[in-house]
This record gives sequence, structure tokens and C-alpha cells, in this order.
Amino acid sequence: MGLHPRRLLPLLRARLERWPIVVITGARQTGKTTLVRDLLPGSGRYPSVYFSLDDPDERLRLAADPVRRLDHGNKLVILDEVQKQPGLLDVVKLLVDRKKGHRFLLLGSSQILLLRQVRETLAGRATLLELWPLALAERVEGEEVPATGLDRIWQAGESGLRRLAKATPAAETIRLWRARADDHLLWGGYPGLEPLPEPDRPVWLRDFRRTYLERDLADLGRVADLDQFALAQNLLAARTAQLLSYSEVSRELGVAVNTVKRYVRFLEISYQAFLLRPLLPTTTARLVKSPKLYWTDPGVARLLADRMSLGDGPLFETAVLGEILRWSSWQDSPPRLSFYRTHGGREVDFVLHSARSLLAMEVKVSQKAYPTYARPLMDTLETVRVPGISPHAGRLGLVVTRGREVEPLAPHIWAIPDWRLFGPAD
Repeated sequence: MGLHPRRLLPLLRARLERWPIVVITGARQTGKTTLVRDLLPGSGRYPSVYFSLDDPDERLRLAADPVRRLDHGNKLVILDEVQKQPGLLDVVKLLVDRKKGHRFLLLGSSQILLLRQVRETLAGRATLLELWPLALAERVEGEEVPATGLDRIWQAGESGLRRLAKATPAAETIRLWRARADDHLLWGGYPGLEPLPEPDRPVWLRDFRRTYLERDLADLGRVADLDQFALAQNLLAARTAQLLSYSEVSRELGVAVNTVKRYVRFLEISYQAFLLRPLLPTTTARLVKSPKLYWTDPGVARLLADRMSLGDGPLFETAVLGEILRWSSWQDSPPRLSFYRTHGGREVDFVLHSARSLLAMEVKVSQKAYPTYARPLMDTLETVRVPGISPHAGRLGLVVTRGREVEPLAPHIWAIPDWRLFGPAD
């Protein structure tokens, strides 16, 4: 199989035209190097010079004479794993300020020192992008990723849903994308997994986990007990798609609450876990205010939690959250993402909102959607008022299933299969 097209590429090209410094962060093995060395030069407009700071000899050469080695005129200078030599950011700032035309593309496998120094050193000069593992829609061959069902819904609202419902994919297309969605749900989206036969995939994931423990944690900070941290990974992965209780995890691990918070922060800034914050329409609202914890890739979550069923509801919800994160990273102005839960127990899994739109989602692992699934969405669309959202904004609810049909369930609420929402719209 050839290289997968990446939906981030058009946005990356647009940012390179407008900004002297572009920073791309993301987990290890998401394809950042492939993106900038193999896919980006395809237009012929980006002659570049590449430095890998994973190479200790390269770091020594750059440390000896950084200004001269990074001064390449109008060529794009790519610094891969730049967090390993953050002092180079001062040199990048110097060169950008000294001469017009200098352009830099900085890559890092976590947010760590990199983003803090970008904010402090390169403020006003740099723009930030994130590259996640492959999205479902990126599991194609060709030069471009097709527009997804979510693209159509976010742009056109309910009329976009009606178009999706009227379109009848061919039987072969349905089989292909449902199979891809199931494979994606089981194994996740790391590009290195796809060419492997199924028996080798757990081996790859275990090696990925070991590399993370041995290398990424060295960048993130000092962890005295790697075995304890690995156990924390397992416990937290088993809690994916649940409200996070630091005290509960600390009791099970036998460590202080602050240690658990530190572990969770490490997982966040290395893109292994994501904390979804609640939607709080007012500061005094009687709503649950704890975040929900999600693993960012369902394949890694399944390995750590040792749960391989396609019918696992929390892991299906985890996969949907991962697809939303990937989709958001492609948007020039991404919507805000939250969940909604009252103390009475009413919950909506995901709420995407901007000034003009509010899209609420309930995730159900079932093959069929039932009208009762629409009730929490109906209540939310009718009652929630969020500062910054126009009273005339479009409001729409989705029940995301593993089924086949796009169909209405209630006024302004539709059921849609995951492969139609995150796969090609046409």
C-alpha cells in the first residue's frame, strides 16, 4: 500500500504561506516525518533542508554553530523532534527577525517544553498544528482525502444530513467502509499497523508502548517507577470514556493524588490521553464539573485495558472521540468540544459548538437506533444556552451507531452510522 493522504496537508500548506514558523506536534509514530518529507514536497513548492534531532551527532553539529547551519535563505528548514534541543528556538527567532523569507517547520512528538517555549520565544511568529493517528477517512489511497459526512453536516446542517440519507451507497461500498470502521475500532489509526497481519499488530502496539515508556517519558520528566506508571496507564485505559476521579485511581495505585495528576498530565501532553471538559453554560449551573478521560487511540486503549470486543460501549465512544479530535485538527477554525452532564444524570456525550452552530452527539454501540436514544439530545437542544452562541444558531443532534442507515429519530435529531459520519460523504 502507498502513502496515505493526510487531511492536515492543505491546512499545513496554507499556514506555510502565511506564517514564517509552523509547529506540528503529535504522538510518536503518527506520521509527522512522512508528512513533511514525502507528502508536503509533492507540490514542488517547498524545497527544504531537514534536520533530525533524534540523531545525537546532528545535535552536536547544530550546537557548535547553530546560526550558520540553520541559515538556508528561502528554503524551508525542518527541525524534527525539536524538543530535544529547545535552545534552537532562540536561533530560529533570530533568523526570522533578521531576514524576511526565512521559514521554519518544527516537529515535536509531545507538547512538553516545546509549546511553552514556542509561546514564550516565538509569540506572534508561529502557528500550531496537531497531527493525530490516521482518521477513518484517511484510510484511502490517492492524493486527497474525501470530504466526510461530518464535514457536510457541520457546513450544511440538517440539509447536509438529508443529502446523506438520500444517498444510497453501493453494496460493495457499504461492505468496504463498515469493514474499515470495524478494523479502525479494533486496532486504531497508527500508520505502522495497517500493513501488518493481524497477529503482528499486538506486538507492534506493545513495542509502541515500551518505546513510549522508555523514550517519551525521558522527555516529559522524571518518573521514578516506570512499572508504577505502566500500571497507571492500564488503570486509566480501563476508565476511558468515564468521569475521572483522581482519588479513586490514587487509592487503587497506592500513591498520592498529586502523583496521579502528574501521570495524567504526562499522558495528556504526549497525546496518549485527552481530558474532555464539561459544558458549563453558567458558573453556578448544577452540572457535573469533573472532566471525562479518553484514550486518544482505540487500539492502544484496547491493548492496555485488555478488551477486544467490537461491542464495548466505552471503547466505541473512545473511537468516536478520536475521530472528532482528528476532524477538528483539520479545521482552520475548529469548534469547541465539550460534554454535557447534569447532577441528575442526564448526559450528552459530545457537544461541538461555535458562534453559529451547536451539534450534540450521543454514542451508542448498537446496530440499530431507537427513538428513546433521542431524549437526552432533545432536552439538551431545547434547554442549553451557551455564551457566545447566537440564539439563531443551528442546533442539531446525532445518535452515532454501528448500524447502516442515516435516518431521522425526532425533530432535528438523526441517527447516523460511524462509517457514514467519519467516512466519505459521497
